[in-house]
Amino acid sequence: MDEVEGHIKALGDKDYRTRVTAAAALGNIGDPRAVEPLIRALGDEETSVRVAAERALGNIGKPAVEPLIRALGDEDRTVRREAASALGKIGDPRAVEPLARLLGDESVRVRVAAERALEKIQKK
Repeated sequence: MDEVEGHIKALGDKDYRTRVTAAAALGNIGDPRAVEPLIRALGDEETSVRVAAERALGNIGKPAVEPLIRALGDEDRTVRREAASALGKIGDPRAVEPLARLLGDESVRVRVAAERALEKIQKK
């Protein structure tokens, strides 16, 4: 088992801290094999795991755009904020309309993240 496979396996660990660490490591590695397991991690019960998966997907790039767009609808504002930030980092124009809808979010931090993401996408 190589390093990526080991971290992918760790995404299923019972300890959420292990799952967070695994997601972060996968994002740092940037291997496309991690996209699907990280997408599944977007459904984790722990907010911190979902956030780590979003950050990791933002590092990996375009294959993660659609799942990150779906994460913009998460009930947790931290998850919505991180999804917006990741989409801004990726810079894919498919995210413009969903991000624009977040400009009316109840959370100021989510609105600011969406605005910054839209600015980044416009510059690309």
